[in-house]
Amino acid sequence: MQGIAFGPTIRLLRQAKGISLRELARQLGVSPAFLSQIEAGRQHKIPKARIVQVAEMLGVSEGYLLGTARQVHPELIKFLSVTPEASEFMVTAMKSGLVAQDFTQLREILDDKKQRAALLKTRPTVKSKENTLHSLEEHLDASLCLTGVGVQNKDRLFQRFVKLLAKKHKNASTDRILERLEKREKQSPTSVGGGVAIPHAFVADMDQPVIGAFLLSRAIQYGPTEAERVKTVFFLVGRDGRPEDHLPILARIARLCSTPEFLETLSKARSGRDVYKTIINWDKRISV
Repeated sequence: MQGIAFGPTIRLLRQAKGISLRELARQLGVSPAFLSQIEAGRQHKIPKARIVQVAEMLGVSEGYLLGTARQVHPELIKFLSVTPEASEFMVTAMKSGLVAQDFTQLREILDDKKQRAALLKTRPTVKSKENTLHSLEEHLDASLCLTGVGVQNKDRLFQRFVKLLAKKHKNASTDRILERLEKREKQSPTSVGGGVAIPHAFVADMDQPVIGAFLLSRAIQYGPTEAERVKTVFFLVGRDGRPEDHLPILARIARLCSTPEFLETLSKARSGRDVYKTIINWDKRISV
């Protein structure tokens, strides 16, 4: 596990699920001291069987656990050390590939107590009136939901989406959006495991966030490894400088994509309309 944040990821998932260190250690059949060493990153030689066991105890797949561990940025650990109540929100949000800049913006928001309260109320697991302000239905565009999309690679995928977006949103700068999507991918691929990717871009000329979803006819190579092949793609394009809007949306999408039953149901969609309805129905279902 050298080189990836395996221990901190276990701690994040454990805390988000409300499991104490002592209880998880008991379930795993190890001492609390040993588990504490793992979570602190001081224990690197962890057998594969133990990794599978940890994933099962935390209710996630082995692929999700390791994939998330590779994406945990040191800024996330710092952020949660001063904002522990945001752990569940951030566990889902980080799965969508947040980068250091996102956390910098988020900390700026949290300096304002009113914005801090509003943001934390949008966590996907919180049932409140404010939560509905960031439901996916508000931003998901049915015309940007497609099945059977045949593309050869990531570049073609992005071009296909941006071209379709331009037909509906005339004021959007297609070149700028494409540039931002590609720039974000160079920072870190937005594949999140399970054959899913959540590419996102933020530009000045968007009035409000727009979400699209493509089901590809065949999986494409999305990241540097064969394990990062993708067949389900969520797009988010929002207005630059508004992280308080797009971070909760990314979190909701990420939470959907960490639900195996949702992905299985979505894969059976026969039309773009089916894709749209499935996303809306499941977003409402897991938010109550």
